[in-house]
Amino acid sequence: MLKNSIIRKLMILFFLVGVSSLSVIGIYSYFNAKTAILNRTLDQLTSIKVIKNEQIRSFFQERFNNLLFFVNDNRIKAIFLDLYNYSYKQSLPKLLYHDFHLKKLNKTDFRLYGFNNMFFLIKGHKNEMKIFKTGDSTINEFNEDAVTLSLLKNMFDSTQNTNKPYIIDFTKRHATDTMPVCLIGMRLNCDESELSGILVLQIPISAVNNIMLEDNRENGLGNSGEIYLVGKDYLMRSNSRFIKNSVLNTKVQTTSVLNAFKDKIGRALIDDYRTISVLSSYSKADIKGLNWVIIAEIDYEEAMIPISSIRNDILFLSLLICILLFSLAHIISRTISQPVIRLKKAAQSIGEGKFDENVTVSSNDEIGMLTDTFNKMSAQLKVEKEQRMIALYDGQELERQRISRELHDGLGQKMVALKLAMESTNKQNEEKVRETIEEAKINFAKAIDELRQISNNLAPNILYESGLDIALKNLCTSLSRTTNLYIDFSTHGELEADHPKAKFYIYRIAQEALTNAIKHSEANKIEVQLIGNKDSLILIVEDNGKGFIPENKNSEAGNGMFNMKERAALLNGTFVVETEQGFGTTIRIKIPRKNSDK
Repeated sequence: MLKNSIIRKLMILFFLVGVSSLSVIGIYSYFNAKTAILNRTLDQLTSIKVIKNEQIRSFFQERFNNLLFFVNDNRIKAIFLDLYNYSYKQSLPKLLYHDFHLKKLNKTDFRLYGFNNMFFLIKGHKNEMKIFKTGDSTINEFNEDAVTLSLLKNMFDSTQNTNKPYIIDFTKRHATDTMPVCLIGMRLNCDESELSGILVLQIPISAVNNIMLEDNRENGLGNSGEIYLVGKDYLMRSNSRFIKNSVLNTKVQTTSVLNAFKDKIGRALIDDYRTISVLSSYSKADIKGLNWVIIAEIDYEEAMIPISSIRNDILFLSLLICILLFSLAHIISRTISQPVIRLKKAAQSIGEGKFDENVTVSSNDEIGMLTDTFNKMSAQLKVEKEQRMIALYDGQELERQRISRELHDGLGQKMVALKLAMESTNKQNEEKVRETIEEAKINFAKAIDELRQISNNLAPNILYESGLDIALKNLCTSLSRTTNLYIDFSTHGELEADHPKAKFYIYRIAQEALTNAIKHSEANKIEVQLIGNKDSLILIVEDNGKGFIPENKNSEAGNGMFNMKERAALLNGTFVVETEQGFGTTIRIKIPRKNSDK
């Protein structure tokens, strides 16, 4: 009773309307806030990336300016000239050489400008090259490691015929090197001679890391944000916040890096080099002579923390509002339904024949008007009932009189005649009795034929008039014509079903299989085969469509498969589906000729 009550229905209606509106507002607010917060986070990453990009660009530009300053410094030129004379003319005593030049170097300490080594590349008369490296208290000829020597020779070849600075990207000197070498160099010309050489300065990786590596959550990157540089070989050029010694050791070939190397500027949600979802902002690093990209990222999970808080607040407020909505819906539904319930009870009383019910009018709205109309109807029904009772009594009396006459004059006389005829059958011969029985058989046969005709109308007549094969052929032809699909039908062997139910069910299975193939397979060719042997009937429906996942039972096609399987089971048959996504579907039904009526 409660399940179908108007109070329950009104409560559910009001509650669903309120909850639906609340859900729409809540979902809109959540996704709007989510979009705004994610965009704000990406904007913040982009701003920090731009700042870091400018800082690293300025750092390298300052190093180039320092190099230009040293190349034009007369003290450096004097050191270079003395080194040349010392190397090729042996004109200065060694002790004097050390004292003299170290005093000059102390006045131009390259370390104050952010370099950790200075090299002099000097070309001799026979095109041989000598390399000198400045130490803490000495200037010595350099031959420490092959990688640095190779880089210096590359620097010499790249700068000896130009007056432009040249930079060599960070390179590891050995597999476990944690201090890779980055060199900038420029041709040095002595004013008083035609001598020239190359001045090379080494930039420490620590200087780059000091700019790029941020480990303070107050800087706008939180607990998981980082900004790093990546070279063209997809190896890091600055340390990761999460991996120690990652320079030239950690490979980063993410979507952001690939897009940045395509000169794209953008931001996206990607999986980073740790396979963690992050918000990423990327672009090319604006550093002269270096093909680097700069990436700013923060974990998606951390970026979602304020969004999750907003979601929880929305859910909590929604729960409170739902409770309030439920209470209001209950009050409003009872206010609306009480007059209707009173009308219902009065209508039930009238249905039981109690026409004295009168409902009190308690409002001036439509329900009040309905109540007043109901009271008038009740009074009118009471009057009509009394009139019907009077007419009924009068009619009954008249009917009794008519029936009495019919029984006496009509049926009574016929019954008497029948009684006399039945009494006379004892005197009839066998031939007369046989004629009577034959007439009864004919009448019964006609009744049976009529009943069979009604039964046959419930199933396709062509199944019983022309057979299963003709019915299936007509079905395929009709579907092919209406869908413009190529549907081929072929038969083999003895095709007549032993039982009408088998014929009907096989037809319905074929109909269901063709319908599924047309609706869901996206096929352009369907083949239907009906094969009969002495033991069974086999139906095969094969298409060249897209196939499907048999375990998916929630789709419309899945329900059709279940129906076909059930029909086959009712005939003690088997139902097999062979399908794979992209390779079509084949359905095989095998129905035994015997015991097919379960």
